[in-house]
Amino acid sequence: MVKVKFVSANGGVIDAECQPGRTLMECAGDYMVAEIEAQCGGGCACGTCHCYPRKEWLDKLPPMEDIEACTLEGGMAEIRPTSRLACQIELTEELSGLIIDLPEIA
Repeated sequence: MVKVKFVSANGGVIDAECQPGRTLMECAGDYMVAEIEAQCGGGCACGTCHCYPRKEWLDKLPPMEDIEACTLEGGMAEIRPTSRLACQIELTEELSGLIIDLPEIA
């Protein structure tokens, strides 16, 4: 199992465990993480699974592809240097312990 810690803007924490091969978005859905809406179901089209992996994890994540960058530029939550879409992050054993900061709920 891959362990993931979701940290909300107000400091709340959800500790999750998911099967390798699933996406971070799917894991967030399993644990009903409110900040990860995933309206397009993982199609990298809506940006509602926008999140902020902690800086120390960035080198372990798969590289961002052009479609993800374009979706992020579409004006969802505050874009930061660590911004990613949870639908584009496949969970692997190497990512166990991943810490994800979440945007504020509008």
